[in-house]
Amino acid sequence: MADRNPPEDRLDDLRRRVAEARAETASTSQPPDSAASLALRFGGEFGAAILVGALLGYGIDFFVHTSPWGLLIGIGLGFVTGVVNVVRVASAYNRANPPDPSAPRIADDDD
Repeated sequence: MADRNPPEDRLDDLRRRVAEARAETASTSQPPDSAASLALRFGGEFGAAILVGALLGYGIDFFVHTSPWGLLIGIGLGFVTGVVNVVRVASAYNRANPPDPSAPRIADDDD
């Protein structure tokens, strides 16, 4: 059974539907994440980086017989990677959720 619509028409229809879906998705704003979910994400990013660094360091120690130096260097690199990941996630969150300019200011100790 032959399709009556040529491929160009179907492709144009698909493009139109995709554009409508993207516009609908972009127009709906998502509420900001809760503080608990952000804390868990930061902790997960940081902990996973340290764990991966430690495992890689341990693996290097196991095969090269340089214990404990590979493990210590791996933990150090994992720590640095974890900090970079947390900063990256926090920056992305701040870009996605800018502060409300009409929000009341909190007084500092100097005020």
